[in-house]
Amino acid sequence: MTNAESPPFTQKQAQMLWSGYMHQVGDLCGSLDRRQKADILAELKAHLLESYIQLDSGDEESRISAAIAKLGQPEDFVPLWVEERLLDGAQPGSTTRNLYFLLRRNALKGVQQFAFSIMVGSGYMLSFYLFIMAVMKIFFPVNIGLHLSPTGIPFLGYVDANEFREVLGYWLIPIGLVTAISLQLLLNALVKRWVSRFRR
Repeated sequence: MTNAESPPFTQKQAQMLWSGYMHQVGDLCGSLDRRQKADILAELKAHLLESYIQLDSGDEESRISAAIAKLGQPEDFVPLWVEERLLDGAQPGSTTRNLYFLLRRNALKGVQQFAFSIMVGSGYMLSFYLFIMAVMKIFFPVNIGLHLSPTGIPFLGYVDANEFREVLGYWLIPIGLVTAISLQLLLNALVKRWVSRFRR
């Protein structure tokens, strides 16, 4: 049996795990040429098979599951390998195809980072604004709040109480604080996940 082959599984679940893993890898290597894609698949099959063989206890499904867990999910490292292959190809004599995919990949990454920065920045501003409005409601209970204009348009902030109708009243304080803190925690988690993704 060569490294490019799969183990002779007798359990259907084990074969499905192996095939599904390799299918994910193949999809992530779509921007590479056939030889580069085959090299990555062969290398990962060899690593996965080695881990599988070393795990000599348990059934086939549990062993291949453990081997996959040890190696990691394809989306966590295969994109980096693909980019390295594309960079290797961006040398004198490289194909136009490799250069195209490399430029497209980096451009898309830049667009994604820009869009994410705008989204997160807007989220932090909204969180800060909700917090400030909730606190200011204590000191300006009549003018600060969620109001409806004479034309029915909602507005959160400081207004002339004679022209607007308040909707939430003092409920703005707990709702604003809870929403602001929850949004802050959510954005912090998203930023951490995003940063770890691009450090891989």
